Amino acid sequence: MADRKTQASDPTDHEVKNTADLDGISLTQALLDVEVANARVIDLTKRLTTLSQEVRRSNGLLKKAKVRNRRLARQLAEALRELDEIKGSRAFRSASRAQRAVRAARSRLGR
Repeated sequence: MADRKTQASDPTDHEVKNTADLDGISLTQALLDVEVANARVIDLTKRLTTLSQEVRRSNGLLKKAKVRNRRLARQLAEALRELDEIKGSRAFRSASRAQRAVRAARSRLGR
């Protein structure tokens, strides 16, 4: 009977089994955590790569738009200079006076 009491009251055997079980569970959980973390890293890397490509494409489109905008601004400035030259010409001033005279004559004639 004394042997039974010492076996039942010996806590080291019971603790070793629990520790072994917990170590196995902890290892399994750690491996699962590593797999989940790796999957997250892979997903984030893919998303980062996709966003980086999108930023590069957007920057390219922005550069093209800026170049086009500068070209259009130069064309507009040139067209405005030409318009000013035309408006300042003797022919334009003469045509403007003639047009005003025609309008005045039509208004006097009632048309």
